[in-house]
Amino acid sequence: MTKIRTRAALAAIPLALGALAIGASTASANSSSWDDNGSGTCALAQSRWGASASGELGTYCMQSVTGWIQINGGATQNQAISCANNAPGGSPGLSWSLDGQAYVNDPEWYDVGVDGENPLSYSYATFVGWQTGDGGDASLSTETWYGGVNTGNTTTGSYGSAGASVSNFGGSGNWQAALACVNAAGVSASGAGYAESERTSGAMARIASPSTQAEDAAPVRTRDKKIDTVDTKNGKAFLAREYALKTNVTRTDTRTCPAGMVRKGKLAYTVQEFPANRKAPKWKDRALVDVTMTPKGKNGGIVEMTLTKAKNPTVVQFQMRCGKA
Repeated sequence: MTKIRTRAALAAIPLALGALAIGASTASANSSSWDDNGSGTCALAQSRWGASASGELGTYCMQSVTGWIQINGGATQNQAISCANNAPGGSPGLSWSLDGQAYVNDPEWYDVGVDGENPLSYSYATFVGWQTGDGGDASLSTETWYGGVNTGNTTTGSYGSAGASVSNFGGSGNWQAALACVNAAGVSASGAGYAESERTSGAMARIASPSTQAEDAAPVRTRDKKIDTVDTKNGKAFLAREYALKTNVTRTDTRTCPAGMVRKGKLAYTVQEFPANRKAPKWKDRALVDVTMTPKGKNGGIVEMTLTKAKNPTVVQFQMRCGKA
């Protein structure tokens, strides 16, 4: 992870305390920083940069959107989000994020938009939004994301990641999250604690493309994906891996903490669905997955998954925390 400049971090704290990026619990609701298809995350990010950074969606920032995530009443969930969702040929792909919304096609959006430091998690403050879906009774409240942040790097072409954390004070239902990701122009405009090499890179020159319209994608393609955040300096890691499942096919995998770290807390998972129409599945029609999670020694975990019923492409995200031994 790149080091935050002290001045930028201190200046951002008063602003970030009131922002969703901080993740302090709020009253239960149906959405937060969402707007059209999660673009509220980019609107919030660009509002921090001033009028000079105003522009159409995609000029500086693009939201990376998850699938619809199942959540039961009374549950708290974490969901890792990668900017690689918007990569060419990525999973689920840019068209899922936009859902017909107009944008400027100025990729690639490698970096996570940051706003100084989150004083609660001692990590980067990011711009995250979420919404709940129809056909369920979920009523969410934002929690602090402690999974860490990988800022990414436009210069080297490395996708960043962060995440969302929520508690459900209603009944069972679905929710989805979005993360603001920025391109080279966005990194330059924000000046919000990125690596020096990012801001001075020759890649900053932006060639604007005509506005375009996201195409409807059916069916949605899903692929396996690692979304790991490793902080070797402070001896902690959040390991997340997504598995694209097929009906009645059992998958098993083992994850191991980085050297010098051990498993911390409980193993966890989420179930995401990607309907072609991008609307939340009805709860009675939700995908059903048998998931068994088993600790392995002090520094590993095993997950076994079998998708038994599904109307939509379905992904399980398996999560494991690690810390100093």
